[in-house]
Amino acid sequence: MNTTPLSDSQREQLRGALEQRKQQLLAELGEAQRDTLAVVTNRADAERLDDRKDQADRMAQATVRDAEATRDHDELVAVRAALARLADGSYGECTDCGQPVGVARLLAQPAAARCIACQSKAEARGER
Repeated sequence: MNTTPLSDSQREQLRGALEQRKQQLLAELGEAQRDTLAVVTNRADAERLDDRKDQADRMAQATVRDAEATRDHDELVAVRAALARLADGSYGECTDCGQPVGVARLLAQPAAARCIACQSKAEARGER
């Protein structure tokens, strides 16, 4: 495990990456919300005019859109939690065992909350 602490420049680089990702996710979630509102608004007219295949296609698209929005929301929660850890000084420490997460892991996944060992255990338990 890499126990080298984060340098100030790495910390700022990661903060920037997290802030940028947060803005991207907020934009994507806003777009998904607008798309959903448009679909709901147009649904009554569309259902009268479309056949069952078109309705099934729209339902499948809505299911995918909802799954993508859920994934984006979950990632946004993780990014905000990482930014909170940056603010309170605990960023880079595993939230389970307190050991360093590792610079390489954080550079690859800035929102990572756990070291690889604890993340592997969490995934084995069915957690994210």
